[in-house]
Amino acid sequence: MTQRITRRAALAGALATPLLLPRTGWAQAALPPVITLIVGATPGGTTDTLAREVSEPLREKLGRNVVVENRAGAGGNVAATAVTRAAPDGGTLLIAYTSHTLNTVLMRSVPYRPLEDFSPVALLAQLTASVLVVGPSVQERDLAAFVAAARARPDRYSFAIGGVGSSLQMQTVLFRSALGLSGPEVPFRGTSPALVDVVAGHVDAMFAPMDVAAPLMREGKVRPIAVTSDRRVPAHPEVPPMRDAVPEARNAAAWFGVLGPAGMAPPVVAALNAAIIEAMRLPRIAERVALGGGESPPLSPEAFREFLVRDLALWRDTARIGRITPE
Repeated sequence: MTQRITRRAALAGALATPLLLPRTGWAQAALPPVITLIVGATPGGTTDTLAREVSEPLREKLGRNVVVENRAGAGGNVAATAVTRAAPDGGTLLIAYTSHTLNTVLMRSVPYRPLEDFSPVALLAQLTASVLVVGPSVQERDLAAFVAAARARPDRYSFAIGGVGSSLQMQTVLFRSALGLSGPEVPFRGTSPALVDVVAGHVDAMFAPMDVAAPLMREGKVRPIAVTSDRRVPAHPEVPPMRDAVPEARNAAAWFGVLGPAGMAPPVVAALNAAIIEAMRLPRIAERVALGGGESPPLSPEAFREFLVRDLALWRDTARIGRITPE
C-alpha cells in the first residue's frame, strides 16, 4: 500500500512538473517564429541603432528571428499606429521613444492613446544627461558664472533649439523658466545645424545630446557647463550637474522603450521583458548607453507603465510652463 501511494505521488509529481517551469519558458514557446521591431525613425539614428543592437541578443535569448522595420513619419505616429493594429501575440513590437508621450501635448490630434492602446514591455534606456554647451560668444567660464550673468540680465543669452518638439526643447523651457530668462529662442531642424551656429557664435547656448556634442567638446569648439542629470556623468566628470547652480530646474530626459499592442498576455510580456533587460546588460550595449549620458534601469512592465504615466505628466506641466499650444 505504501509503495502504491509512493508511485502515485511520483506520477503526480511528474505530471505537475511543467506547472513549476518558469513562466518565461511558457511565453517563449508561445512567441511567434518572427518578431518585428518597428522603429518610427529613419535608419542610422539613435533609435534605429539601439533597435538593431538589441535585436541580435534577442534572437539568441528568445530563439526567434528578430527583424527591424523602419516606418518613419509624423514624429513616430506612423509606427505607433501600425503596432496598435497588430495582433497582441508578441510578434510586432514598437521601439518607442520620447515622442510617444510628448506628441500628446504638442499635437492637436494623435492617432493613438499612449497608455491604453499599448502593452508596456520594457524600458531600453533613459538619457538622464543632456549637456548645456556654450559657444565663443559666452565669456563666462563655468555654470555658476553663467547663471549669475543670466539672472542679472534675463535677456542676455540666446538659446538654440535642436529640434522643435523634442525633449531638448522641453529641457530648454524648464531651464529658462527656472531662471526667468527672456532671451531669444532660435529653432533649428535638428541638433547638428543648431550646434553649427553655436560654434560660430551666432547663438549663445543650447542643450544637446551628450554623444552628439562630445566631439565638439573635445575639440574645444563648445564648452560644456552643465549636465542635466542629478550627478556627474562618468564619461565627463568635469562637468557639474545643472542642479548645482539651479536646484529648481527639472530634467526633461529622453527615453527609448519597447511597447506592444494592447492585450498582450502577461507571460509573453514577462518573457520579452526579461530578455530585453539581459540584452541591455551586455557590455557593448551598456557602454554605448553610458557614453550617451544614459542608463538602463531594469524596470518591470508595471514599473515601465508607471514611468510612462510620470513622463506624460512632465510634458503636460512643461507645455503649460512654456505656454506651448498643440499644433
